[in-house]
Amino acid sequence: MRERGIALITTLLLGLIAVILIGVLLYFLTTGTRISGVEKRYSVALEAAKGASEYIMQLLLTGNITCNGGGACFPGASIDLGPFQNIQGFNISAVYLGDVSRFGVYVYSVRVTATSPTTGETAVVDFVYRVQ
Repeated sequence: MRERGIALITTLLLGLIAVILIGVLLYFLTTGTRISGVEKRYSVALEAAKGASEYIMQLLLTGNITCNGGGACFPGASIDLGPFQNIQGFNISAVYLGDVSRFGVYVYSVRVTATSPTTGETAVVDFVYRVQ
């Protein structure tokens, strides 16, 4: 009779341990999936910001950059991105941070931000571009 009681307790303890292990495994699985999704959304936002940065570099190189609806650029002005204001569902904005010119060399500083309107995921790219 006593052996049956010990067998019952042992079986219940082993079952409890199995349920805990399954719970821990499910927790790790869902956490890993969530982290993977966050990394993917951020990398897409980062690539969108990098693409807009390359477009802005081309504008700087050709001298066709405009700010605030067609005006001249000054520190803090918003850069006109034209068709690149929305890339892969991300809202893209760019701010002209300033420039320095010495001996015919111009160095421009720009900040590009890509934000997802649905998830709020944001990537920011600051770059300095030198034009001779």
